[in-house]
Amino acid sequence: MDIKQPVIHDRHVVKQAFELFKSQTKPNMFNNPKDLTIVTCRNEGTMEDRIIPHLSGYENTSILEDNLKYLGIDLVVLKDDRLPWRNTFKFEMLHNYLNSGECTTEYFMCCDAIDVIFVDDPQKVIDIFKSFNCSALFMSSSSLDGYNCMPEVKDWVHAMNGDTNRYLNSGVYIGKTSFVKEMIKEGMKYAIPHGVTMDDYRGYLASEPKDYPIGSQDQDIFRFIEPIFHPYIKIDYENKMAFRS
Repeated sequence: MDIKQPVIHDRHVVKQAFELFKSQTKPNMFNNPKDLTIVTCRNEGTMEDRIIPHLSGYENTSILEDNLKYLGIDLVVLKDDRLPWRNTFKFEMLHNYLNSGECTTEYFMCCDAIDVIFVDDPQKVIDIFKSFNCSALFMSSSSLDGYNCMPEVKDWVHAMNGDTNRYLNSGVYIGKTSFVKEMIKEGMKYAIPHGVTMDDYRGYLASEPKDYPIGSQDQDIFRFIEPIFHPYIKIDYENKMAFRS
């Protein structure tokens, strides 16, 4: 498995990659970057309804939590006890955290809990981010989820992405903390009242709701607001920051 990126966001790969990484390295390899806060959002209790069989063993403590603990890197874990889980909860959780005064670092990184791991120094993520000369950097994927509900945004993205067939993926992103705070504030306009569950998401998209993206998934909302924040948001179309097959 030849992965050169410092982060992996792929539910079919992360468990095998983490086990291989542990077999080849020692714990507490890296230091916490003093100017970076890494955050994840998850539900209280088990996450068994959110993970595929490949990730068995990480129902109660996510693979990201175990991974960063192994590396000796601090992780802020925001939890919510409301069920069923809705990804729009993330906006409220991040909004409350970023406005609490607890986050004092210059940079802020958010990663999905269930299928993201680090396999290199988080400082490399900061270095990659800085090379893009932007205020927030998102990884990318080939998924077109949500664009059928926002054709004007889809056309805009296709004019921007150079026919790469890669699109914003919110499973891993990093930015200047002050800017991320503004993005989350904008996203809150569409995240509350909270919306669709993951089980109902496909049917929701097929219905092409007139008030879209209100109540959609967090990634859809980020995709919708991307043009609003252009050019301060950039997409890592080559996925230098995070691997995804």
